[in-house]
Amino acid sequence: MTTSTFVVNKDFNTTIARVIVRRYWWMALLAVGLMGLLAFVYLRYTKPLYESRIVIQLGEKDKGKELLEIENINTKDNISSELELLRSEFLFDLALQQLNLNVSLFSKGKFLTEEKYHQSTFTILPYSLSDSSLCSVPIFLRAKAQQIEVKYTLNGEKFTFNSLPNQRLKTPHFDVSIKINSWNDFLADDNENDLYFSFNNRNELVTRLLPNLVVEPLDALAKTIEIKYIGNNAEFCYDISKSIANAFFLYDEEMKRKSSENILNFLEQQIDSIAGELQLSKDSLSQYQRSTQLADPEMSSDNLTANITLYQNQLFVIQDELATLNLVKNKLTKDPNRLEIYRLLPEMLGKSFELSLTKQINDLNLLLERKEELLTTINENHNEIKNIQAKLSFKIQNIRRSVEVIFDRLQTSAQLIRSKINGFEGEYISLPEKKMEFNRLKSLQELNDKYFTLLTEKKILYSISNAGYTSNNRILNQATLSKTPISPNKNRTYGVFIFIGIVLGISILVIKYLTYNEITTVDDLKLLLHQNAIVLGSIPEIKNKVGYSELVVHNSSKSILAESLRNIRTNINFINSQAKTIAISSSISGEGKTFVALNLAGILALSDKKVILIDLDLRKPKVHLGLGKQNDAGMSNAIIGTVALDDVILHTEIENLDVISAGSIPPNPSELILSEAFNHILNTLKERYDIVVIDSPPVGIVTDGVKVLSDSDIPIYVFKSNYSKRIFAKKINELYQLKQIKNINVILNNVSISKNEFGYGYGYYDEEK
Repeated sequence: MTTSTFVVNKDFNTTIARVIVRRYWWMALLAVGLMGLLAFVYLRYTKPLYESRIVIQLGEKDKGKELLEIENINTKDNISSELELLRSEFLFDLALQQLNLNVSLFSKGKFLTEEKYHQSTFTILPYSLSDSSLCSVPIFLRAKAQQIEVKYTLNGEKFTFNSLPNQRLKTPHFDVSIKINSWNDFLADDNENDLYFSFNNRNELVTRLLPNLVVEPLDALAKTIEIKYIGNNAEFCYDISKSIANAFFLYDEEMKRKSSENILNFLEQQIDSIAGELQLSKDSLSQYQRSTQLADPEMSSDNLTANITLYQNQLFVIQDELATLNLVKNKLTKDPNRLEIYRLLPEMLGKSFELSLTKQINDLNLLLERKEELLTTINENHNEIKNIQAKLSFKIQNIRRSVEVIFDRLQTSAQLIRSKINGFEGEYISLPEKKMEFNRLKSLQELNDKYFTLLTEKKILYSISNAGYTSNNRILNQATLSKTPISPNKNRTYGVFIFIGIVLGISILVIKYLTYNEITTVDDLKLLLHQNAIVLGSIPEIKNKVGYSELVVHNSSKSILAESLRNIRTNINFINSQAKTIAISSSISGEGKTFVALNLAGILALSDKKVILIDLDLRKPKVHLGLGKQNDAGMSNAIIGTVALDDVILHTEIENLDVISAGSIPPNPSELILSEAFNHILNTLKERYDIVVIDSPPVGIVTDGVKVLSDSDIPIYVFKSNYSKRIFAKKINELYQLKQIKNINVILNNVSISKNEFGYGYGYYDEEK
């Protein structure tokens, strides 16, 4: 059986709880004390954190929109971009530039290093830094005989220089002036701390300080933003929060101003470019109109149609006149018919040659009429007829010549008109192509003109809007300068640590309770035992402790110890009044079975019973120690027959009580206990004595004690309060399950008087078992 196994206490037991509190209260108190000490150390050596807040509101005032309903393009509906700008390294760097943090001052104590900002006993005025590798390298200052010793290490080489206070110091790496406001204060500070300064690298400074910046929107609709900076120096937090707000306002106004300038410059450039394009398109259109003589395509189309129609009409008139001339030429034969000549006269009406030919044809008609009249009176051979005939021939010849001249002239006119008609028709056919080019050039001109007008209007409107637009960014809550750190909070820290200590202490007690693996009271023991096991009683705790068990019951018959044993004796009589053998065992050594065996045998002997006690724990005998006897010869010697039984029986100061010690420790104790020789000795003792009490070996260590228990009339199993493990009770249950014993009786030893009611009215015996 292992002693490390334990049973978790799932049910609440007030007795166990009292035991845990009484035994381990100091652990809970120690946990609270340790956490209080940790809180003190934490507060003592933790750098305080300060916080500075400033609340800004973003806004703009657009008078152009109010007056002309023109909205400025710089107006923004959300604050996301502003939040990112406020959190950016760029703006943080601008803010640091305003604070002039080229040099940082430090004071190094035993445990903490504090950065001094406007609080140091010395000030560094930097003029130049020759070697950038010196950035972040500590440069220590020490006071020596009204001078300041400057020491630093660079690239493994140590440098030391001396400077007078408030004087300029030039080294191969830097040029500074060390200002000391009060030499006594500087000396006191130098004696307590290591003072040094270092040059800052801008990028490293931003990287180190930016994580402490917190920018959060308070109200997106109101565009309010809280800028919060947390650090170890209250004044620095105050300055940096203000500087960030100022840098943001300046940068925002600068960006809006540059944006407006860029837009106006862009509009100017576009207007200039479009103006050139517009002039070029106008010139191209004018040149095209001059080259094609095309003022307006629509008007040109109408003109060409009208001209073609006009010249076609003229050609028709000429062709009609030419037809008339052909008719005249056909009628003017050598012997023209007067009637046909007369009919030619109407044909002459409205003709261009009416005046020139009508008179001649009319004269011809008159001559023909005179000829016809004369022929009525004279014949054709008459001279007058001949004269008329000669005139007729001459007239006809003249008319023909006139007709030929007119005909040629009309044909020339007709050819000219046809040529013009062909020209106009050619122009009309090519008119769509010209019209297309004209429209292209015209559209390009109109487009450039439209863009020019639009850009000019935009420039004017944006100039008006920009003139009426002003930034309305403002600070709602000024930056706070708090001397009270936000962390660590003294009261809260102590409260939290002590609370943790209390929880830890309670947890220790709870864990101790849950893992409590010892049997405490009789009631506790009954819950663990097999239902057939009988609890004979309990034995009280004895205060005076010695190194071994003793026989003490006879010293005071009125003690609680004696009364408890008499109570156990009575319970034994109830179980078996005729019992001859009582075997007493336990799980492990140290549970008090020898003490119980000694004093139970004694109380039985005091009741006028002849009792003998056998020490059968051959491996670790103790009975002789409790009686002050020698263990030269005993049970082991009697079993093997080297000593007679009577020679090993020892008498005690109690009249009816004898004892047999264990004797020499044998190499084979189990074989001796289980031997027939032992049984024979036991039977012999039963005949001589009323009761044989056997101090048997612990059954939790060896198994030979089980046989002794099972063979005895009254087997007793001893548990020790606050010592025996709860798992030990399972040993009894296992014995029942394996049917190695039929019944078992239990005694709880070393029970605290406060845990049991031993109030019998007897005196208290103050002796140890």
